[in-house]
Amino acid sequence: MQMDDKELPKRILSTNPGGQQRCGQPKSRWTDGVEEDARKLSCRNRWADAQDRGGWRHLFEEVKVHPGL
Repeated sequence: MQMDDKELPKRILSTNPGGQQRCGQPKSRWTDGVEEDARKLSCRNRWADAQDRGGWRHLFEEVKVHPGL
């Protein structure tokens, strides 16, 4: 989140490719898992938290000791 908006990794992470979905339950994406884990840790705005390096490191330390993440 700290890199420039024109950088390729950030563009890939923040785009929505669209297209048709298959019938049934859609496959979960990597970002869906990240958002679910953030909810478990009560991280309300992970994009804003990513801007704060100290807070982001603290969040990762909390993830390391949290079983199941």
